Amino acid sequence: MADSDPQSEARTQIAETEKAETEDRAARAAGLFDLRTIIGGLLGLYGAVLFLMGLFASSATKSKAAGININLWAGLALLIAGAFFLTWTRLRPLRADDLQDADTDRPNVE
Repeated sequence: MADSDPQSEARTQIAETEKAETEDRAARAAGLFDLRTIIGGLLGLYGAVLFLMGLFASSATKSKAAGININLWAGLALLIAGAFFLTWTRLRPLRADDLQDADTDRPNVE
């Protein structure tokens, strides 16, 4: 028999495709529940709200904080922190392999 059996080649290609799809699904699931994304998004949202409140603050509000527009500066700081977390998530995404390796470090409690 020849080594190039069409059925065995098809089975091999299907197995490789299914394996790649499973790995891709695991990587997307790991990234979806990454806490850095959630924290970065919330910090960015709160930062945007505070920043906008600081932009349209009255002079009475500024005088309460010793002349400092605290909403503007706190909002800017939160926006920077949120951008940091989201950039960190983009540059160093979680991989399913890393999560599986981390599980082996824990003791089995059963």
